Parts: sequence; C-alpha cells; structure tokens
Amino acid sequence: MHTLTEDFLKVQSIYFRILGFDIVGDNNRWLHPCKTLWALISLAAVQPMIVAFSVQNVENVDRLTNAVGSILVNILALLKFGLIIWQHKDFKQLVAQFRIMLSRECESEVSAIIISQENKREQRVSGFYKNSFMLTAALSCLMPVVSTAVFYSQTGEFQLQLTFPCSYPWDNKKLYNSLFSYILLLSGSFGAVVPTICIDTFFAALSHNLVALYKTAQHKMQLFGVESLEELQPRLNEILQLYRNSLELSDALNRYFRLTICMQFVVASLLLCVLSYTLSENYAEPQMPFYAVFTLTVLIQLYIYCDCGEYLKTESREFARAIYDSPWYEAIAINPQIGRSLQVSMIRAQRGSHIDGYFFEANLEVFLSIVTTAGSYFTLLRSIS
Repeated sequence: MHTLTEDFLKVQSIYFRILGFDIVGDNNRWLHPCKTLWALISLAAVQPMIVAFSVQNVENVDRLTNAVGSILVNILALLKFGLIIWQHKDFKQLVAQFRIMLSRECESEVSAIIISQENKREQRVSGFYKNSFMLTAALSCLMPVVSTAVFYSQTGEFQLQLTFPCSYPWDNKKLYNSLFSYILLLSGSFGAVVPTICIDTFFAALSHNLVALYKTAQHKMQLFGVESLEELQPRLNEILQLYRNSLELSDALNRYFRLTICMQFVVASLLLCVLSYTLSENYAEPQMPFYAVFTLTVLIQLYIYCDCGEYLKTESREFARAIYDSPWYEAIAINPQIGRSLQVSMIRAQRGSHIDGYFFEANLEVFLSIVTTAGSYFTLLRSIS
C-alpha cells in the first residue's frame, strides 16, 4: 500500500510556519501571533514612507517610477498577507480535503506514481520560485551596503546609503537612525517576501495536485472494463465521482484565489512597466543586478499563475478524450443506459475547469498579453520622460 508522498506541500508548510501558521499539520491554533503581527506591522509601516517619497518626487520620473514599483509590491504583499490571516482556517480545510482524496487514490500503484510525479514537479517549480524571490530579497538588503561602500570609496566618508525609496521622518545622517531605518527595511522586506512565497507556491501546489487527480481519473477511465452487470455501475460511478470531486475542488481553488489572481495580473502589468523603465535608466548603476533579478522574479511569478491555470484547464478537458478512448462500447453492450451517462460526462469534460481573476482567465495567452501591455506602457513612459 502506497502513502501520500512527502513532497506534498513541503515548501509551503515551512514558509507558512515561518509566518506562524500550520496549514498541513493537526494543529488548528494560530501558532505564533506575535511573529505574524511583527511581519505585518513592519510591512505596513514602510508603506506610508514610500507614498510620501512618491508625492515629494512626483515631478521626477526616475524616482517616481521606483517608488510606484515599491508601492505596487507592498500592496500585493499586504493583500496576500491579509488572505493568509483571514482564510488560513479555510486553507487548512481545503488541504484536508486534498489529503483525503490523494491518500485514497494512492492505494493504487499507478495513481500513487502519478501523484508523486506531479508533487515532485510542483516542488521543483516552487523551489525555483522561492529561490528567485529570496535572491531578490537578499539583493535588496545588500543594495544599501554596496551603495555605502561605493560612497565611501568616492568621498572617504562613512554614511549608510539607504537606497530604498522612502521619505523618513527622522534624520538618517545620524548613525543610530540610519541603522534603525535599515533594520525596518529588512523587516519590511521579510514581511513582503514570505507571504508572497506562501500564497504563490500554495496555489501552484494545489493546482498540480488537482492535475494529479484529473490524470488519475483519466487513467481509470481509459482502463475501464467490466465483465458483468454487477461490476459495471459501481466502477463507473467511482470514476465519475472522482472527476466531479476534482471539479468541485477546482471551483473552491478558483473561489479562494480569484481576487489574488486579479490583483496579481493588474500589478504585474504595471510593475513590469516601471521595472523595465528603471532597468533602462540604471543599467550602469550598482543596483542593476537587483532590478534585473526582480524583473525576472515578477515574470516567473506571473508565469506560475498562468501556467498552472493552463495546465489545469488542459488536463481537466482531457477526461473527455479518456472517455472516448475507453472501451465504452463494451459497457454499452452490457447496459445501454450507460451511454447517456458517458455522453453527459463527456460534454461536461469538454468545458474543463477554468481559473480566473474575475476579468482575466489564467492561461498562457493572458501571460503574453500582459507582457505585451507592459511593453506598451514602458514605451509610453519613455516618451513622457
């Protein structure tokens, strides 16, 4: 007998625990409220200073675009942070439903292999995304250090250069004030990165496990065969029920993430625009590696949602082909009424399962559209500057 793979929500459980939540284990309590509030307050405290900086530099396009990018990142991070706090119990219930269905399907060797393969694929995707985001955060924290070193080599004076676009209510020429500002920015970066990794990789994990369930239903349908009337209806009901349950989980996934996907697509379009502009203006500056990695991370983040939506839609539709490829004629020969059930199931499967953000469906076509739109915004911004 096979058990659910240890790769199931491996990355996600670690980062949810860092924020103080346990969505995989049996603990229903909020583990560390103080840790969660500290990260949230740090993230929220930075936002007014960025807004003040953007207002003060509204006529300076370079500084304004830099500040707008930071505002967009923080807004999206706050949304995802709020989603975790508000719906972490619902997420835990959703994970429990997945675990029950996946554990039941793992009793079959072939199904266990399918589920294991999808979880390994998801963990590779989530691991790469997590590493890219952590690299972005590390570069963000190193930028003041590098700028301070450059400033010292040019002037011979030691003064911490805070490159983050903020307007501080205190004098950072004093060392203890500048150190406090740097620590606050580090905390704010932590508060932005961790919930983003949690939500984005959580969506990727649930999407891949849904694909595993759809593939399992396809496999069972293609090998569907009976020798007697007594075996026919129960086996067919089992397969169709698995597909229906998978569709219900898809609807639940879409319901929980619809607002996040909508905001993700809107913010990504604007963020790619301002990052492209910032890259073009700072290609010879020490900050260039940070902006390059950050732009790549935003593209990966957007691609994860679009690719998972496309993957889910494709595999949910493949159940119709699985019905067609199955020995349906043998089943109809035993019980002609089975034909009607198979026809209805095939019609439903042709619609598939869709992940959308109210106005946008998550697929690769939308990914290309957003990147193209960001390029148009970038051209407009260059002409204004």
